[in-house]
Amino acid sequence: MPLYEVKRPGERGLRLKARDAADAKRQYCRLLGLRPSDPWTGVAYLSARRVTERGWKR
Repeated sequence: MPLYEVKRPGERGLRLKARDAADAKRQYCRLLGLRPSDPWTGVAYLSARRVTERGWKR
């Protein structure tokens, strides 16, 4: 399963194994107790990028 780094703007991210970026964002919300549908803290507010074990995937 691919590895994604999910973060809020201006903060450090968490690395999560997920099927795709949307799934990684939903997992992030569940871990932090956030509502995924909230426009200020939910899925639309977060960014997710696929990463390798060493860093960003190019």
